[in-house]
Amino acid sequence: MCGIMQFDKRYYNQQDVTPIMNKNKSSYINEIHFLRAIACLFVLMVHVTAIYYSKHGGTFTEFTQFFNQIGRYGTPTFAVISGFLLFLQVRKKGFDAKRFYHSRMIKIGMPFLIWSIVYLALMQYVLQVDIFTDWKQFAVDFAMGNSFYHLYFMSVVFQFYLIFPLLQLIRTKLGWWIALALAVFANYYFVYVYSPETVTVVSQLLEQRAMLTKWIFFFVFGGFLAYHWDPILKFGKNLNWFGYVGFAGLVVFAVYEYKTKGSIDNNRWTNMINIPVMTLMVIGMYQSVKRVKWIEKFFAMLGNLSMGIYLVHPLVILVYSRTLPESIWTTETAPFMFVVVLATSIGFIKVLQLFPLNHYVITVPAKKKPVYKEREPEMTLSVR
Repeated sequence: MCGIMQFDKRYYNQQDVTPIMNKNKSSYINEIHFLRAIACLFVLMVHVTAIYYSKHGGTFTEFTQFFNQIGRYGTPTFAVISGFLLFLQVRKKGFDAKRFYHSRMIKIGMPFLIWSIVYLALMQYVLQVDIFTDWKQFAVDFAMGNSFYHLYFMSVVFQFYLIFPLLQLIRTKLGWWIALALAVFANYYFVYVYSPETVTVVSQLLEQRAMLTKWIFFFVFGGFLAYHWDPILKFGKNLNWFGYVGFAGLVVFAVYEYKTKGSIDNNRWTNMINIPVMTLMVIGMYQSVKRVKWIEKFFAMLGNLSMGIYLVHPLVILVYSRTLPESIWTTETAPFMFVVVLATSIGFIKVLQLFPLNHYVITVPAKKKPVYKEREPEMTLSVR
């Protein structure tokens, strides 16, 4: 995801030091962090407006429905980024299975386990929901991320890790075109066509919304993106301000979808077109965003904390929904509460980072520092 940049004393000269980027390593890709920040905001839109839906008797207003449905671009975008970063790393460094699974268990496995237990405790003791009625069903629900409404995506990501050693064997651009075509078919089939005649353990698993087969396109597109990154990045940069026009077009199309079809899912077939287009548009948008440093820094911070925000924001929403007076939850306060939930989530993460072993609880990638290498001495002519 980021360039491996470190300070090495062998290349240090007190008189002449120049930061360089090692071209053999993957660089810190600002466009991807910007995309991840936008995906984070989208997911937050869905869940904050969902509280207004429940507070208003199970109905949306025009305003809250708009942001709830627009936010459905968020989760599949996270899947694309997850695939992109892993496949880019393999492309640059190769694949070490032992190192890969050790890293994934710490960065994803442990946070998934810990937060599943936290949210299950909240369900049992705060929301008074009996979660231990059937141990077999409980085991399936736990594995599928049903401990709380947002954890299913963590389960999808973990399933992706299980097949990643096979997918990383695809090392050619043609191979990725073929894989992408197969992923389109698989994703569409398991979302829209698959309907087993008999109920079996396998059929029950395949019908879970957390099943990887219903999300596989977005992860595979991430790999396609990694192996075609240079021309895609070049094309996206040339869009520049047109990226905002294209992004606005996607918003208008999402409005058309939910107005004509009702509530739209985040893994619907049209998102197999929308998300690749949005990726290009966001690359173009970033070219103007990076010119305003404080905005760029905000989105960089948000992208860096997005995983943590994803894990903690439902807890923040739950606390506010149960403690704030009902008079607060009017449609007019939705933008304000969105900002409050985002700020509180960020603050919560910062507090968690103060504790030892916090990387087991919350995953926050560190932005790397540049390699320092001694410059070649310049030849000068001195006259005495």
